[in-house]
Amino acid sequence: MELSESHNYKSELRNHATSTPWKKKRPTLNTYEKKPSPFFLAWSIAGALGIHFLIMTMIKTAVIIYSSFNQVAPISLNESYCGPCPKNWICYRNTCYQFFSETKNWFQSQASCMSQNSSLLKIYNKEDQDLFKLVKSYHWMGLVKNPTSGFWQWEDGSFLSPNQLTLIEMENGTCALYGSSFKGYTENCSISSTYICMRRIV
Repeated sequence: MELSESHNYKSELRNHATSTPWKKKRPTLNTYEKKPSPFFLAWSIAGALGIHFLIMTMIKTAVIIYSSFNQVAPISLNESYCGPCPKNWICYRNTCYQFFSETKNWFQSQASCMSQNSSLLKIYNKEDQDLFKLVKSYHWMGLVKNPTSGFWQWEDGSFLSPNQLTLIEMENGTCALYGSSFKGYTENCSISSTYICMRRIV
């Protein structure tokens, strides 16, 4: 009888195994929660793009404001009538200027200006000669070191004033080149450089 019961139990197990088809495991609620919603992804991307747009707008606005406050007013080279200047010279605020592209030493440059009834550049003041803010290269100007006193003097004998320009002394130069932004640089008078002549119209 025990053998019969054991046989029946095994048969039932076999029948149960064959009668119950294999079912795929259904995903639980937790599985769905791990996958982000397409709407959530779309909102996340839209939010990130919106923040990026705001940051770029703020940067552009800051650049525009900075540029408007730091913009240099354009300089008109014919701002006022200043009498007859030689042909091809620049007339600016009662003074004639010429930028010569040929290179000469300081003494040759001075002689060239004198032959044209002018002198090498002198900076009188930054307001009336704001044209020279735009200069980017180096040119001889009429500033030399007095060998006796050691002071820097213009061709007309007047001494260099701190409010005229900043002189940066390089090596042992006794002549001066104009650089830019009202800065002068000392240099050996015998080197060749371009030069600027000027003629004041009173």
